[in-house]
Amino acid sequence: MKIVGIVSEYNPFHNGHAYQIEHTKEILNADGIIAIMSGQFVQRGAPAIYDKWTRAEMAVASGANLVLELPTYYATSSAEAFAYGAVKLLNATGVVTHLSFGSEIDDLERLKAIAALLSDESEALKAELSAYMEQGNTFPRARELALKSLYPELLKNFDINQSNAILVLEYLKALNRLKSNIEPFVVKRRGRGYHDTALDDVFASATGIREGIKTGIAINRYMPVPAYRILSETKYQPVFIEHLELPLLYKIKSDSLEDLAQIREMTEGLEYKIHKLAPSLSSYNELTETLKSKRYTHTKISRLLLNILLDIKETIQINDEDHYLRVLAFDEIGQKIIRQIKKNGYYPIITNINAYKRENALLDLDLKATDIYYLSQKDIPLRRGGQDYLKKPYIHRRQDEKNI
Repeated sequence: MKIVGIVSEYNPFHNGHAYQIEHTKEILNADGIIAIMSGQFVQRGAPAIYDKWTRAEMAVASGANLVLELPTYYATSSAEAFAYGAVKLLNATGVVTHLSFGSEIDDLERLKAIAALLSDESEALKAELSAYMEQGNTFPRARELALKSLYPELLKNFDINQSNAILVLEYLKALNRLKSNIEPFVVKRRGRGYHDTALDDVFASATGIREGIKTGIAINRYMPVPAYRILSETKYQPVFIEHLELPLLYKIKSDSLEDLAQIREMTEGLEYKIHKLAPSLSSYNELTETLKSKRYTHTKISRLLLNILLDIKETIQINDEDHYLRVLAFDEIGQKIIRQIKKNGYYPIITNINAYKRENALLDLDLKATDIYYLSQKDIPLRRGGQDYLKKPYIHRRQDEKNI
């Protein structure tokens, strides 16, 4: 039995995502697809454009068989922690045999060789990395320069700082770290690049599609029909960081310097700069423009600000027993996979959160993230808290899938 895991944000689900699922099923002759999907907030430090239940429904209606939530703690982390958390959950299902990822680079053997070097950093690599960091480079750039300095042939004509490639290396590192038997499988990315906003290809990027939604451009041709139908019928408005600007500004203005210093990813005295700026701040864009620098990427700053909004502290304690597999959506095949996970997995499966009595930091953060996320809605009834206790997994009925 081949069950393939895909780490995703589906922000929103588009033709490229559908292609990855179809291509993976075809080449690997897969029996089922499990998507580990970010919840209400995503790794670049922003709210997902649609809530997690809407995006999970899009995914299952468009080819995935089971969607599990990647907890907020990991979904809003650095690329390394994001990938590790997702792979850890896939590994814990006890049924996943392959991990499929889309990448601008499809030379899997070279990617695995680079990931091996990064998994077990030599003293020489550590020294080179430190030297390039001291020159003011961002971490991704410093890592690339260090690798090119020590392994020029391995990095020749090989851009490891493309968005998907960065994550691929982290997935491979996570597989190494966990000593997982899951086999990696790479799907060459089609169409526009990750950050490309042009809408002139049916394989448009999620970035371009989000921009199209924001500006009112028709985006139906860039999404599978079922996904677009779900998007067009949802009662929720699309969400952008500006919709949560006021709660964030309030949090920054009301937090003490000591409060800010405890926030995850608050490094090198950034709390002093933010605290000093706080009284005069009037917008999210003003804040990001002031904080960005050669040393800090826009994503790093955005993720730090999201950590402030969600009050994620560096000292948060996440224990192994806190982990769970939260079901957001499934079809008939997904239902069978759930039964297999219950037999073979080593984390509890949550289909009804009301029946899950154990409190823990990982789940508490998910609940808080959902409550904050819905403050973005214009319609007052849609801002209601406690949605995690009210929503049930979406069940998609599919008649023509092969049985496991």
